[in-house]
Amino acid sequence: MQQIFKSLFPELPDSSRIWLHLANRKLVASEEQFLKEELTVFLDSWSAHGKRLQCNATLLFSQYLIFSVDENIESASGCSIDSSVHFAKRMGSELGIDFFTRLEVLVVEGNETRLLSYFDALAQKVPFINPQITQLSELRSMQC
Repeated sequence: MQQIFKSLFPELPDSSRIWLHLANRKLVASEEQFLKEELTVFLDSWSAHGKRLQCNATLLFSQYLIFSVDENIESASGCSIDSSVHFAKRMGSELGIDFFTRLEVLVVEGNETRLLSYFDALAQKVPFINPQITQLSELRSMQC
């Protein structure tokens, strides 16, 4: 799994900022396709103070929506961050899914993933995607 993280957003530097949105369930193929199409449209217009952001986003493991912005070029503003949150909420509403799961983490074991409470994941010492990371370098260096 580490290779997935290392090669994520190759056009963006390690210092890029990231935002993670964990869904309460995996998306099925048709939902994932719809989300990716909508994500392309969103990213093409994502801007801060009228300036287009150098950005990318993806859905990992059919469950983790990840946005990234190279803030060396243009910083994400409060309004631009809000627009990504609104995008995730709108997609959640349209797909009947919650992208704001905050009490659980995504545990990665081999090729399998599952949701587990944050505290149980810590207690069991299982590898999981840390929802508190804020830089792309942190995600790229994960050892899942």
